[in-house]
Amino acid sequence: MKKTIGLIIAVMVLLVTVPASGSERNDFFSMEGKKMWSLGLNIGSSFATPLLIFNINATISPLPYSFFEFGVELGTINGMAGKNVSIGDVEYTSDYFYARVNLFAPYGKRQFDSFGKPKEGGGWYLGVGLGIMNAEYAFIKSPTERTVATIQTPTFDGATGFFIGSGHILFKAGYAIRTTMDLNNLIGVNHRMLLGIVYRIY
Repeated sequence: MKKTIGLIIAVMVLLVTVPASGSERNDFFSMEGKKMWSLGLNIGSSFATPLLIFNINATISPLPYSFFEFGVELGTINGMAGKNVSIGDVEYTSDYFYARVNLFAPYGKRQFDSFGKPKEGGGWYLGVGLGIMNAEYAFIKSPTERTVATIQTPTFDGATGFFIGSGHILFKAGYAIRTTMDLNNLIGVNHRMLLGIVYRIY
């Protein structure tokens, strides 16, 4: 009996730690393929204000099936207000800092190259968090007349999306939403669609 149990354990360890060349392996016992350590660069739009968004983010994953995301979004182009009789042109810039905790569901079997090194796959994520939005509106009435208004808004933040591909370079398609922390005034909901490239470290 002891020999049988020992043999089963040895086979399980062998399956987990010694992948065959160019083969696939179901990492049920390994946590490595179920974590998400990465650096990402994305571009997107809120289809309102800001009309153009640049996003830089990093994820850390101390536990399997989850990760923390920290990022900054730089927004520009006022998509709702433009030239009119009263205020002239409106220029817009913003920076948005956020932190989220995400659930992560990897999909498919983990791939291995001909040297036995893992090629991480993609997955689906769903997260919630908090952020702080710093927005600046510049109202230009004439070449010499310019009025600047700044707004700082704490926000609730949520996101979902997919990491697509295998290996260290993945494609990301994501949707995010944010709104003010004032539960009596949730009209300031902002939606964003982001597409980008992710370098998966681990």
